[in-house]
Amino acid sequence: MHKSNLMTKRWVLVTGGSRGIGRALVEELAKQWNVVFTCRNGKAASAAVIETCAGLPGCVESCVCDGSDEQAVNLVAPQLLARLGAPFAVIHNAGITLDDLHIQQTGERWRQVIDTNLNGIFYWNRHLLPAMMAQGEGAMVLMSSVTGIKGNTGQTAYGASKAAMIGLGKSLSLEVARFGIRVNCLLPGIIESEMTQAIPPEALKALRKQIPLRRLGKASEVARTTAFLIGDDSRYMTGQILVLDGGLTV
Repeated sequence: MHKSNLMTKRWVLVTGGSRGIGRALVEELAKQWNVVFTCRNGKAASAAVIETCAGLPGCVESCVCDGSDEQAVNLVAPQLLARLGAPFAVIHNAGITLDDLHIQQTGERWRQVIDTNLNGIFYWNRHLLPAMMAQGEGAMVLMSSVTGIKGNTGQTAYGASKAAMIGLGKSLSLEVARFGIRVNCLLPGIIESEMTQAIPPEALKALRKQIPLRRLGKASEVARTTAFLIGDDSRYMTGQILVLDGGLTV
Protein backbone atom coordinates (compact mmCIF):
# COMPACT_ATOMS: atom_id res chain seq x y z
CA MET A 1 0.00 0.00 0.00
CA HIS A 2 1.45 3.42 -0.84
CA LYS A 3 -0.74 5.49 1.47
CA SER A 4 -1.64 4.92 5.06
CA ASN A 5 -5.40 4.92 4.77
CA LEU A 6 -7.18 2.83 2.14
CA MET A 7 -10.55 3.95 3.50
CA THR A 8 -10.44 7.56 2.25
CA LYS A 9 -12.06 6.70 -1.12
CA ARG A 10 -14.36 4.04 -2.47
CA TRP A 11 -12.36 0.98 -3.43
CA VAL A 12 -12.29 -1.23 -6.50
CA LEU A 13 -11.16 -4.85 -6.78
CA VAL A 14 -9.22 -5.90 -9.87
CA THR A 15 -8.52 -9.61 -10.17
CA GLY A 16 -5.28 -10.47 -11.93
CA GLY A 17 -3.76 -7.00 -11.74
CA SER A 18 0.00 -7.54 -11.81
CA ARG A 19 0.63 -7.50 -15.57
CA GLY A 20 -0.84 -6.78 -19.00
CA ILE A 21 -4.37 -5.43 -19.09
CA GLY A 22 -4.68 -5.98 -15.35
CA ARG A 23 -1.75 -3.72 -14.59
CA ALA A 24 -3.11 -1.05 -16.93
CA LEU A 25 -6.44 -1.30 -15.12
CA VAL A 26 -4.83 -0.71 -11.74
CA GLU A 27 -2.83 2.26 -12.99
CA GLU A 28 -5.86 3.86 -14.64
CA LEU A 29 -8.41 3.23 -11.90
CA ALA A 30 -6.07 4.50 -9.18
CA LYS A 31 -6.48 7.95 -10.71
CA GLN A 32 -9.99 8.01 -9.23
CA TRP A 33 -10.41 5.19 -6.74
CA ASN A 34 -8.52 3.12 -4.22
CA VAL A 35 -7.59 -0.21 -5.80
CA VAL A 36 -6.93 -3.67 -4.45
CA PHE A 37 -5.60 -6.10 -7.04
CA THR A 38 -5.00 -9.82 -6.82
CA CYS A 39 -2.08 -11.84 -8.07
CA ARG A 40 -1.25 -15.53 -7.82
CA ASN A 41 2.33 -14.85 -6.73
CA GLY A 42 5.23 -12.68 -7.78
CA LYS A 43 5.98 -10.11 -5.11
CA ALA A 44 8.32 -8.27 -7.46
CA ALA A 45 5.57 -7.77 -10.07
CA SER A 46 3.11 -6.55 -7.44
CA ALA A 47 5.69 -4.20 -5.95
CA ALA A 48 6.39 -2.74 -9.40
CA VAL A 49 2.69 -1.96 -9.93
CA ILE A 50 2.39 -0.34 -6.51
CA GLU A 51 5.54 1.71 -7.10
CA THR A 52 4.22 2.94 -10.46
CA CYS A 53 0.99 4.07 -8.78
CA ALA A 54 2.76 5.81 -5.89
CA GLY A 55 2.01 9.32 -7.17
CA LEU A 56 -1.65 8.72 -8.02
CA PRO A 57 -4.60 9.90 -5.90
CA GLY A 58 -5.82 6.41 -5.02
CA CYS A 59 -4.26 3.99 -2.58
CA VAL A 60 -3.13 0.73 -4.19
CA GLU A 61 -2.43 -2.60 -2.55
CA SER A 62 -2.09 -6.20 -3.67
CA CYS A 63 -3.21 -9.47 -2.18
CA VAL A 64 -2.08 -12.95 -3.10
CA CYS A 65 -5.10 -15.00 -4.12
CA ASP A 66 -5.63 -17.58 -6.85
CA GLY A 67 -9.23 -16.96 -7.89
CA SER A 68 -9.56 -20.47 -9.26
CA ASP A 69 -9.05 -21.80 -5.72
CA GLU A 70 -12.39 -21.58 -3.94
CA GLN A 71 -10.84 -21.99 -0.50
CA ALA A 72 -8.35 -19.20 -1.14
CA VAL A 73 -11.15 -16.81 -2.11
CA ASN A 74 -13.17 -17.96 0.92
CA LEU A 75 -10.25 -16.83 3.06
CA VAL A 76 -9.28 -13.54 1.37
CA ALA A 77 -12.68 -12.08 0.43
CA PRO A 78 -14.09 -11.92 3.99
CA GLN A 79 -10.87 -10.32 5.18
CA LEU A 80 -11.16 -7.57 2.57
CA LEU A 81 -14.82 -6.96 3.42
CA ALA A 82 -14.10 -6.81 7.15
CA ARG A 83 -11.30 -4.30 6.65
CA LEU A 84 -12.59 -2.18 3.77
CA GLY A 85 -16.33 -2.75 3.55
CA ALA A 86 -18.15 -3.44 0.30
CA PRO A 87 -16.26 -2.58 -2.89
CA PHE A 88 -17.66 0.12 -5.13
CA ALA A 89 -16.73 -1.95 -8.18
CA VAL A 90 -15.30 -5.31 -9.15
CA ILE A 91 -13.34 -5.94 -12.35
CA HIS A 92 -13.18 -9.65 -13.08
CA ASN A 93 -10.03 -9.61 -15.18
CA ALA A 94 -8.03 -12.69 -14.15
CA GLY A 95 -7.74 -15.16 -17.01
CA ILE A 96 -5.57 -17.70 -18.80
CA THR A 97 -5.66 -19.21 -22.29
CA LEU A 98 -3.71 -22.52 -22.37
CA ASP A 99 -4.33 -22.83 -26.11
CA ASP A 100 -4.73 -26.27 -27.67
CA LEU A 101 -6.75 -27.88 -30.41
CA HIS A 102 -9.92 -29.28 -28.86
CA ILE A 103 -9.03 -32.90 -29.62
CA GLN A 104 -5.66 -32.43 -27.92
CA GLN A 105 -6.93 -30.60 -24.83
CA THR A 106 -6.41 -32.45 -21.58
CA GLY A 107 -9.07 -32.49 -18.89
CA GLU A 108 -6.69 -30.82 -16.48
CA ARG A 109 -5.92 -27.90 -18.78
CA TRP A 110 -9.60 -27.50 -19.70
CA ARG A 111 -10.55 -27.29 -16.02
CA GLN A 112 -7.74 -24.81 -15.33
CA VAL A 113 -9.14 -22.41 -17.92
CA ILE A 114 -12.74 -22.75 -16.78
CA ASP A 115 -11.82 -22.50 -13.09
CA THR A 116 -9.71 -19.38 -13.59
CA ASN A 117 -11.79 -17.52 -16.16
CA LEU A 118 -15.31 -18.44 -15.08
CA ASN A 119 -15.59 -20.21 -11.73
CA GLY A 120 -13.39 -17.62 -10.06
CA ILE A 121 -16.06 -15.01 -10.79
CA PHE A 122 -18.61 -17.10 -8.92
CA TYR A 123 -16.28 -17.64 -5.97
CA TRP A 124 -15.65 -13.90 -5.55
CA ASN A 125 -19.26 -12.86 -6.19
CA ARG A 126 -20.64 -15.13 -3.50
CA HIS A 127 -18.83 -12.97 -0.95
CA LEU A 128 -18.78 -9.54 -2.55
CA LEU A 129 -22.24 -9.25 -4.08
CA PRO A 130 -24.27 -9.47 -0.85
CA ALA A 131 -22.17 -6.63 0.61
CA MET A 132 -22.59 -4.55 -2.56
CA MET A 133 -26.34 -5.19 -2.54
CA ALA A 134 -26.58 -4.00 1.06
CA GLN A 135 -24.56 -0.95 0.07
CA GLY A 136 -27.15 -0.13 -2.59
CA GLU A 137 -24.78 0.76 -5.41
CA GLY A 138 -21.89 -0.61 -7.41
CA ALA A 139 -20.61 -1.76 -10.75
CA MET A 140 -19.08 -4.91 -12.14
CA VAL A 141 -17.15 -5.47 -15.35
CA LEU A 142 -16.54 -8.95 -16.72
CA MET A 143 -13.45 -8.93 -18.93
CA SER A 144 -14.58 -11.25 -21.70
CA SER A 145 -13.03 -11.37 -25.19
CA VAL A 146 -13.99 -11.21 -28.86
CA THR A 147 -13.08 -14.92 -28.88
CA GLY A 148 -16.32 -15.42 -26.96
CA ILE A 149 -18.35 -14.21 -29.96
CA LYS A 150 -15.99 -14.78 -32.90
CA GLY A 151 -14.10 -17.95 -32.04
CA ASN A 152 -10.43 -18.69 -32.59
CA THR A 153 -8.58 -21.85 -33.53
CA GLY A 154 -7.00 -23.50 -30.51
CA GLN A 155 -9.11 -21.58 -28.02
CA THR A 156 -12.16 -23.75 -27.42
CA ALA A 157 -11.72 -23.70 -23.63
CA TYR A 158 -10.89 -20.00 -23.58
CA GLY A 159 -13.72 -19.17 -25.98
CA ALA A 160 -16.19 -21.25 -23.97
CA SER A 161 -15.23 -19.45 -20.76
CA LYS A 162 -15.46 -16.01 -22.35
CA ALA A 163 -18.83 -16.74 -23.99
CA ALA A 164 -20.11 -18.01 -20.64
CA MET A 165 -19.07 -14.73 -19.03
CA ILE A 166 -21.39 -12.90 -21.40
CA GLY A 167 -24.34 -15.09 -20.42
CA LEU A 168 -23.45 -14.76 -16.75
CA GLY A 169 -23.21 -10.99 -17.02
CA LYS A 170 -26.55 -10.56 -18.77
CA SER A 171 -28.42 -12.73 -16.28
CA LEU A 172 -26.66 -11.26 -13.26
CA SER A 173 -27.43 -7.72 -14.41
CA LEU A 174 -31.15 -8.54 -14.19
CA GLU A 175 -30.80 -9.99 -10.70
CA VAL A 176 -28.93 -7.09 -9.11
CA ALA A 177 -30.26 -4.03 -10.96
CA ARG A 178 -32.86 -3.29 -8.27
CA PHE A 179 -30.01 -3.00 -5.78
CA GLY A 180 -28.34 -0.27 -7.82
CA ILE A 181 -25.62 -2.55 -9.16
CA ARG A 182 -24.67 -2.52 -12.83
CA VAL A 183 -23.01 -5.44 -14.66
CA ASN A 184 -21.45 -5.10 -18.11
CA CYS A 185 -19.10 -7.17 -20.26
CA LEU A 186 -16.08 -5.74 -22.06
CA LEU A 187 -14.74 -7.69 -25.04
CA PRO A 188 -11.21 -6.64 -26.05
CA GLY A 189 -9.80 -7.75 -29.37
CA ILE A 190 -6.10 -8.17 -30.11
CA ILE A 191 -4.23 -6.08 -27.55
CA GLU A 192 -0.51 -5.27 -27.51
CA SER A 193 1.19 -7.54 -24.99
CA GLU A 194 4.30 -9.58 -24.35
CA MET A 195 2.74 -12.30 -26.48
CA THR A 196 2.16 -10.07 -29.51
CA GLN A 197 5.67 -8.61 -29.17
CA ALA A 198 7.03 -12.12 -29.69
CA ILE A 199 5.18 -12.58 -33.01
CA PRO A 200 7.49 -12.45 -36.08
CA PRO A 201 7.20 -9.09 -37.93
CA GLU A 202 5.61 -10.54 -41.09
CA ALA A 203 3.05 -12.50 -39.09
CA LEU A 204 2.27 -9.39 -37.05
CA LYS A 205 1.83 -7.36 -40.22
CA ALA A 206 -0.65 -9.93 -41.54
CA LEU A 207 -2.48 -9.85 -38.22
CA ARG A 208 -2.86 -6.07 -38.39
CA LYS A 209 -4.37 -6.35 -41.88
CA GLN A 210 -7.23 -8.37 -40.41
CA ILE A 211 -8.18 -5.39 -38.24
CA PRO A 212 -10.05 -2.58 -40.06
CA LEU A 213 -8.25 0.09 -38.00
CA ARG A 214 -4.94 -1.57 -39.00
CA ARG A 215 -3.46 -1.62 -35.53
CA LEU A 216 -3.53 -3.56 -32.30
CA GLY A 217 -5.30 -2.17 -29.26
CA LYS A 218 -3.50 -0.85 -26.22
CA ALA A 219 -4.00 -2.04 -22.66
CA SER A 220 -4.45 1.59 -21.65
CA GLU A 221 -7.44 1.83 -24.02
CA VAL A 222 -9.05 -1.18 -22.34
CA ALA A 223 -8.38 0.41 -18.96
CA ARG A 224 -9.95 3.74 -19.88
CA THR A 225 -13.03 1.99 -21.26
CA THR A 226 -13.32 0.04 -18.02
CA ALA A 227 -13.12 3.28 -16.04
CA PHE A 228 -16.06 4.53 -18.11
CA LEU A 229 -18.04 1.36 -17.41
CA ILE A 230 -17.77 1.75 -13.65
CA GLY A 231 -17.98 5.54 -13.62
CA ASP A 232 -20.84 8.03 -13.43
CA ASP A 233 -21.04 8.52 -17.20
CA SER A 234 -22.43 4.99 -17.66
CA ARG A 235 -24.89 4.96 -14.76
CA TYR A 236 -27.77 4.06 -17.12
CA MET A 237 -25.89 1.20 -18.75
CA THR A 238 -26.19 -2.40 -17.57
CA GLY A 239 -26.38 -5.89 -19.06
CA GLN A 240 -24.47 -4.75 -22.13
CA ILE A 241 -21.63 -6.10 -24.26
CA LEU A 242 -19.05 -3.52 -25.30
CA VAL A 243 -16.64 -4.67 -28.02
CA LEU A 244 -13.24 -2.98 -28.25
CA ASP A 245 -11.49 -4.59 -31.22
CA GLY A 246 -10.69 -2.05 -33.92
CA GLY A 247 -13.52 -3.43 -36.07
CA LEU A 248 -12.28 -7.03 -36.09
CA THR A 249 -15.75 -8.51 -35.51
CA VAL A 250 -17.72 -6.12 -37.72
